Amino acid sequence: MAAVPEVSMLERRGFLQAFGAAVAVGALPPSATSEAGRIESGLCSAAPPLPSDALFRSRPEAYWAELRKQWLFRPGFLYLNNGTVGSCPLPVVRPWIEAILKTEEMEDDNTEQYPLWGYGPWDEYRKPVAEFINASFEDVALVRNATEGLNYVANGLDMKPGEQVLTTDEEHPSGLQPWRLKSKRYGIEVKQVTMPKPPKNKQQILDLLEAGRTPQTRVVMISHVNTTTGCVMPAKEICAWARQHNLLTLVDGAHAVGMIPVDVRDMGCDFYVSSPHKWLLAPKGCGLLYIREQVCDRLWNTITSAGWDNPKLRAARLQSFGSTNVSLLAGWKAAMDFWKTIGPQRIERRIRDLHADLKKRMAEIPGAVIQSAPGEEFTGAILAVDFPKQDRRKMQDWMYQKHRIRIRGTSATRLRLSTHIYHSAADLDRFLEALREYLKANA
Repeated sequence: MAAVPEVSMLERRGFLQAFGAAVAVGALPPSATSEAGRIESGLCSAAPPLPSDALFRSRPEAYWAELRKQWLFRPGFLYLNNGTVGSCPLPVVRPWIEAILKTEEMEDDNTEQYPLWGYGPWDEYRKPVAEFINASFEDVALVRNATEGLNYVANGLDMKPGEQVLTTDEEHPSGLQPWRLKSKRYGIEVKQVTMPKPPKNKQQILDLLEAGRTPQTRVVMISHVNTTTGCVMPAKEICAWARQHNLLTLVDGAHAVGMIPVDVRDMGCDFYVSSPHKWLLAPKGCGLLYIREQVCDRLWNTITSAGWDNPKLRAARLQSFGSTNVSLLAGWKAAMDFWKTIGPQRIERRIRDLHADLKKRMAEIPGAVIQSAPGEEFTGAILAVDFPKQDRRKMQDWMYQKHRIRIRGTSATRLRLSTHIYHSAADLDRFLEALREYLKANA
C-alpha cells in the first residue's frame, strides 16, 4: 500500500477549507452546528500543536488542559465510559480520514495490491503493533476486535469432550461465550472461579485457580484487566503457573493495551488479544491477536482463504478473512505514534492518579461500595462502585439527560467509571456534585 501523504487529500483537492483548531475545543462556527457543518469541520481541521514537555515540567495541570484540545468533545460534555469505547483524538482521526481518501483513489505501485485488509501481510502495520506489545511481528495477526481474536482461539483449539477451560466470574461475554458455545457443541467443560472483590494479594488468585484445576484442565483464560471490577490480574504469575502444569493460556487484553504496559514475551502467555479502540484511543474496528510461535501450529483457522494451510505465514494466516476497511490501520498506527509522543509512562501515571483520586472521593459517598482494590497492585483506570439501593440504568440516563455526563455500569447496581488523560480534577468535581444531587433525590 502506498504511503499516505502528509498533506490532507481534502486540502490537496481543494474540496474544503480548514476551520483550524476550533473544532478541537468545540468553538465551531454556527454553520458547523448542522450535521453537514460538523462533517466538514471534522474532516478539515488540523490538530492544534501538542503542549510542550517544558509546560508539563512547570505546570502539569496546564499541560493536560492543553492536551484536551486534541479531542472532539463538545463543551459541557463529560465522558467517563472509556472502558466501553474510547474517543480518537484529532491526530488519530486525521490520518484515518486521509487514508480513506487515498484508498479510494485505487492507485498503488504494486499492481497486485488493493485496499483489502486480509490480503497481504500488511507488515507496515503489523510491525508497530508487535513492537507496542514486545512481540515478533510474525506472531501477530491484525483482526477486527478482541471478540474476534477470542473466538479464533476458542474455535481453533482441538479439545475433546470433558476437557476443561478454567476461567473467572469477571470475564467479558466475548471471552466467556465462545467457550460456552464450544461446550454446547463439543461437550467441553467451562469452569469459573469466583474472584474476591477485591483480592487480598496475587497468591490468593493463584490459589483459587489451583483449586479449580483438574486433570481435565487444558486452557486457562483470564482478562489482563477485568471488565467488571477493573482488577489488574497477575497475568505473568498466572502464565508461569499454567506453564508448570502444561496448560495453554489465553489473556484477554481488551482493557490493558494503552492503560498499562503490555509485554507478551515477559508475560509468557500463549495467546493475547486486544481492542485498541478502548484505552489506546484507536479507531473502532481493529484488534490484535498474538500467538506464541511454539503453539501457532495448534490453532486451526476458523475463517479460511488462501494461505490458511501455509505454516510459514505463522500468525498472518489468521488475518486472511476477506476484505474490510484497511484505512482503520492508518488510524491505529497514528494512535500508537500519539502514545509514544506523549509518553507511555506519563500516560499511565496520569490515569492512575486520576483513578486514585476518584476512588478516594467515591469512598466518601454514602451508600457507595468500592469493589476495586486499594492501592495500585490490582488497579489501573477502571473504578467499580456498587450502589445496592440504586437502579444503575436510571442513574446513568439521568446523568446524561440532565448533566450531559456519560457513565455506564456492569450490573444492575454497579457503576464502572473510567478515567483517562483527557480528564481533570474539575471533571471529577462536576461528576461527584451531580452524583450527590441524584442520590439526594433518590434516597
